This record gives sequence, structure tokens and C-alpha cells, in this order.
Amino acid sequence: MGPDNTSDGEPPAGVPGGGVSDGAPAARDPRGPRTPRRVLRAAAAALAGFAALVAWTLMTGPAAGAAVGDACLLPRTEAHHSEGLDSWESGYARPEGDVQALMVFLSFPGSAPDLSTSEVAADHFPATSRFYQRASYGKFRLHVHPLSHWLRMPHPATDYAISRDWGAAHRAAYLRDAIRVTDPVVDFRGYDVVYLVADPDAPGVDSDATKVVNLATPLHVDGTSLSRMVTVFEHHPPDRNVLAHETGHIFDLPDLYFRPPPGSDADWDTHVGDWDLMGSQFGLAPDPFAWHKWKLGWLDQDQVGCVTRTGTTYYDLSPDETRGGTKLLVVRTGVDSVLAVEARGETGNDRTACRQGVLLYTVRSDRDSGDGPVDVIDGHPRHSACPATSVYPPLADAPLGVGESYAVPDGSTEVTVLRHPSDGTWTVRVTERVPHSADDSDLRG
Repeated sequence: MGPDNTSDGEPPAGVPGGGVSDGAPAARDPRGPRTPRRVLRAAAAALAGFAALVAWTLMTGPAAGAAVGDACLLPRTEAHHSEGLDSWESGYARPEGDVQALMVFLSFPGSAPDLSTSEVAADHFPATSRFYQRASYGKFRLHVHPLSHWLRMPHPATDYAISRDWGAAHRAAYLRDAIRVTDPVVDFRGYDVVYLVADPDAPGVDSDATKVVNLATPLHVDGTSLSRMVTVFEHHPPDRNVLAHETGHIFDLPDLYFRPPPGSDADWDTHVGDWDLMGSQFGLAPDPFAWHKWKLGWLDQDQVGCVTRTGTTYYDLSPDETRGGTKLLVVRTGVDSVLAVEARGETGNDRTACRQGVLLYTVRSDRDSGDGPVDVIDGHPRHSACPATSVYPPLADAPLGVGESYAVPDGSTEVTVLRHPSDGTWTVRVTERVPHSADDSDLRG
């Protein structure tokens, strides 16, 4: 599990450019003590200037060729891993089609590995590839190319001071040495993703230090540029979905968990709970949000319905985990914010989900990774569910069921689940009214 330091780091010594680290939350017992969920701000408060923009037309049945246009495309901002999707950050590879990944195995002096490289590779693959193939409906195929032997680093792992909040100088030394021992036996050309996997049993290897290192200035090796690498320090066997989480950062997805300050016992999972593995890889429903699937290019435009004017609309939502159908409804609530509506089932990556139903959440494109860019709306705020298995029981039963509604506090939007027929879809009614005036502070929560 890796550190979640998402602030710009100091330029690594010996490595061009600065570093930004992304990681999963610290290893922890998902059934451990929980703290009360913070009170969510108004989920979809609207700027008065958007009153004419936010609307839906009356229609029946599923969204047929719904045009998204610019109204629901949040702008990309300077936020780290911005949730904006009006453009793609050119420094990131696109998770579409066949993507090639290199997996390098690093050992250290004075410690012979107890595991073979094939055993360590099997900790993460094919599970990670299968996760993304299911999540993308087959549109993203991640192919891993593992080395067949360990490469010896020049120094013991203890010399690199590997830790959760890894210092820039030690991190730079580790990356520099890893590339030096790998370059003679590997041609880096043709690889979109690089995993640097340390011997999990070597003294000094900290399993909480797994993370993605982003370089402000790419390294140039074998005629290609390396902008980011996944440094893996997982124990054996590793935490579930940990490499899938880190791979999400490679494709510009943010951390959705909350990192408490040092010494605090506050909960990590108050923002999204079990929903989307970028919150918790331990989650019962780790399939990516439909918003993320849209961002990554896995949804067609006609699978997204967008609010464009006041009125009432009926949609048949197809579960996020299955192919085809309308996946996402978007209500624009501000310059950098939306209310998102999707259906979640109990299949595929979400086969262990605590509850199925219609899930609502807010998205902000102006918030950094780890600073709450997504907040799940609790459809049952007086109840919890699955206390023995959920990472955050108050949100485990967040989806709305048939006959249930959610109205945003300013009165502008109401979502009601009407039926759940045998074909698996969820019919929802969205009523959009002219919102009460709200200032930007209401949106920021």
C-alpha cells in the first residue's frame, strides 16, 4: 500500500525534474474502528448563472443518442489528477486498446529472494489485467511483460530509506539505480507502463511505500521518455487490487480517500466508502465510477445523459458493471462541479457489493487528488450496512432503491427510482427546477 502524498515534491537528486507521488491508503483492517461520517455539504447546489443551463427535456424510456455537448464536460484545472474531462492530459498514456507494461524485479545485496519472479508476478497478474478488461467493457487490454529473473540493486534496501513518506533524495537514488541495473537488459521502447517490483522479503522494504512516482522532467532511456513509474513494495500475498489502484494513477485517476493528519485515528474512507477502487482497494464495489469510465474513454457519448434545461426526464440506467445502455446522468451544478447518477449492480468487479441500486455522487474538477474530488451521497443517512466487511458501513448502503428519492438541499434537483425490471436496468425520474441562488462557497463544501 502506498503513500498518498499528492503534493509536488522536491526535484529528486540525480533524477531530472520533480516528483509527485500517488498511492493507495495505508494498509489497515477494513473492519477496524470507524468514526462518524462527516456531514456532506449540499450535493448539487447550483450557481445562479447556471439556472438557464441546468435542465432536462421530457422524454420516456432510455436515453437515445443523448448529446452531451459542453454543458456537462467539466474543465480540466490545475488540480493534480483533475476530474475535468474536456481535454486529455498529454503526459498520460490512454487506457484504450492494447497497452504494454514492463515488470522489473529488484533484489538487494545480502538478501536472496525467497520467491521466484513468476510467483511475485502472479500476485498481481492476470488479476489486474482482468479487472481493467471488465471495467472497460473490453476496450482496454493491459499486457504485462515480466522479466524472468531478479536484477540486483547496488545497495541494500535499507540504504534507500524506503517508507510511506519517502524522502526525495532517497527516492531519486532508488529510481536512478533501478534504471541503471535494468537498462542493460531491457529496451524500454514500446512500454507505456513500468512496474519496479522490489523483493517483498528484503530487509528495509516497506509495504506501505507502494506508489506512482511522477517526474516533472521525464527520464530519457533507449530513445524513449519515462514520465512515471510504479514502485511496488508489496508483501506476499499483496493487498487486494493494490496494483489496479496504482495503475489507475498511471492513467490520471485521483485518490478518492481522505488522509487524516499524523496521529489522527479518523477514517480514511468518508468520501466514497466502498465505491471505486481509487477510494479503497479493499472496497466491496471497486468498479470505477461511470464518471471515470467516461474520462478514460470507455463510454460513448450516447451513454451519457446531460441536463440542459428544466423539466422532467425518465432514463433507464444500465448497471455500471455491464456492457451497453445508458451509464451516466450528469447535472451541472457549478463551474467546476456536477451531480452524477449511475446504477450499480452485484456482478463483475462489484460481485461483492453490499447493496445495488442507483448511486449519486458529486464531482469537482478543481480539487486535488486526495482532497475530495468525489463525494458519494448517502441515500440512507440514518443507516449503515455490511459492518463486518465494508470499509465504511455508513456508505455501504448509499444507493437508492425502488421507490426512494433524493432531493438536493437547494431544491433544484430530485432523483427518484421508479422501477428495477428483470432486464437489470433501473428506471429513474429526474425533476429539474430553477434552483435557489447559491454562492460559490455552497458548492465547495
